[in-house]
Amino acid sequence: MIEKLQIGTDCLVLEKLQAEWLKVRCGDKEGYASASLMGAEKPSVEALRAQARDPKLTLAQREESALRAATLSPEDVELQKELGQLFFEKNFDFTARLKKPTMKRAFSCSCGWKDVLTCLRGCSSSDLKDVTVRAETKKDLFVVTFANAENVFVYRGKYKLNKKTEILSGEVLEQVSFSVSPVMEKSIFLGIDKARDDKWDLPVGQFVLDNASQALLNGLPKEWGLMKPDEWGNLLMQWNDCWKRPYLLRFMPDIHGRWNILLEDVGAEAPAVYWISSVEKRDNALELVYEGRYGGTTRQLFKLPMSEEEIAYLGDTAYSSNIRRHPEKHHPCAQGGP
Repeated sequence: MIEKLQIGTDCLVLEKLQAEWLKVRCGDKEGYASASLMGAEKPSVEALRAQARDPKLTLAQREESALRAATLSPEDVELQKELGQLFFEKNFDFTARLKKPTMKRAFSCSCGWKDVLTCLRGCSSSDLKDVTVRAETKKDLFVVTFANAENVFVYRGKYKLNKKTEILSGEVLEQVSFSVSPVMEKSIFLGIDKARDDKWDLPVGQFVLDNASQALLNGLPKEWGLMKPDEWGNLLMQWNDCWKRPYLLRFMPDIHGRWNILLEDVGAEAPAVYWISSVEKRDNALELVYEGRYGGTTRQLFKLPMSEEEIAYLGDTAYSSNIRRHPEKHHPCAQGGP
């Protein structure tokens, strides 16, 4: 059994073994430790703090020194702050040097009046159960870290903000998860409260689609205009004059690899939003399984366009990805809103 001991623990060397290993007794326990982890004197907080601030050392070495110092002095808030900063500096450096990303998971979210950090943190905590989230940016790079009861998760990637539409879009290029010491976790999330918990929030990992499903959905236009037949059977684009755009079907990926399908309809007070739980290719169609936020499962074929008219069908409802091509049926604003 492997056991971790806190830095500074008194241990007695019982025997020197081969390959730099020592047999030791620490308190009432005996075991084996690498000689590189043992020292003649207890480490000094100030010496470790100086190493953490030494620009000649690598970021990994500085982070390790800061962690050891913060472990020896757990009430030192400045040390905790420095450790958290070094953690993010190391991750930004890793992202900037990344040559071969392990993934390119696209996502987008609407920011509205929020600044980038608030928006990115909101995107990362939305609909997740019992997590703490911290987001940091540096130029066009982001590092998002969130933790649940078991692990810390880190997303590294690139982002951009469209100031006109207020849409933040980006790609997660690397994703890692690991367990950390309480000292490290406290430093990473120093001063940050746990995200809001709602009874409809999901456990980490639920509805995250596999790479094959992600690829199928990424191959589709993200927005499709709603079309309905007139009295002669001609399909017309259903136009909402309040929003100055058609009623839409939207495929919406989030930063975690989950996808929503959003369905707007004429006369509906709000769009219907579902989690996509499964995607499979069926000839010239995708079989979608999606789950209601308040229960219920729907299985439908999304029949892809067969001609230049770019008409697709979700069940029996028609949609087009070419919003400006078709004749329009306008629905004026009702009093008080759409």
